[in-house]
Amino acid sequence: MNFYVWSVIIGGCIVTVLPRVLPITILSKVKLNKKVEEFLTYIPISILASLIAVELFTVNNKFSFQDNSLELLAAIPTVLAALKKNNLLLTVVVGVVSIAILRFVL
Repeated sequence: MNFYVWSVIIGGCIVTVLPRVLPITILSKVKLNKKVEEFLTYIPISILASLIAVELFTVNNKFSFQDNSLELLAAIPTVLAALKKNNLLLTVVVGVVSIAILRFVL
């Protein structure tokens, strides 16, 4: 391999690792305000919710309820299991089983 390929590989590694490692190393040494810490605890939840919402409510880059009816129906028992049991593994299993049953039946 030539120099260009190696530079792209190494540059890609650096660009991938830096945004993940740098904030952790900096924030681990800094004492944050309690309100900031509490705010930061909600970020993973909000990111996951936005990713799920995009998958549930868009088809071909357009907002739609009709084309995702199976996914929306499967989301109902999944959300109920998540709220009732607060167990991630159980929530994933309920979601997978729900969509499998709906695809088999309908």
